[in-house]
Amino acid sequence: MEKTYLLPEKLKKELRKVWGIAIFGTKKEVLKKFEEILKKKKFKKVITVGDCCSLSLSSDVKIFDGKIRRRKIKTSLKAHLKVENEAGKIQKKVWKVLKKAIKENKNVFVKGEEDLLVIPAVLISPKNFAVIYGFPKKGICLIEVNPKIKKDFKELLKKFVKI
Repeated sequence: MEKTYLLPEKLKKELRKVWGIAIFGTKKEVLKKFEEILKKKKFKKVITVGDCCSLSLSSDVKIFDGKIRRRKIKTSLKAHLKVENEAGKIQKKVWKVLKKAIKENKNVFVKGEEDLLVIPAVLISPKNFAVIYGFPKKGICLIEVNPKIKKDFKELLKKFVKI
């Protein structure tokens, strides 16, 4: 799995679907529902991918790029680790950095784009972890890491171009 992957154009639509549990609504509603799910599920770790999620939600690991909808933002998030990742790709070096971040509860600043890093975050994480990402203008999606979602993401990754 630890290769560089390029997202083919035809896969973009499939990636825009909801993965996991959709939590949509106002910011306040999303936050309330998220906190309720956290209390009920008692995940071992929570990983947020994206600046909006990482700024708004409590998590053990935050993966962000200093941008919201491609616009630079001033962020108060502290990054312990850094990695470069081009848009439309999952760079080979990302895998090792995310493994370290998840193992040691460290935040990751991505120079480039972090959107696709939901995939390696899920594949690296053990069962009973949660990976959360933003769903633009609607809310968030919470992926409960389990064998089925890992299998789905491995199948998805097979459709990427390995470079």
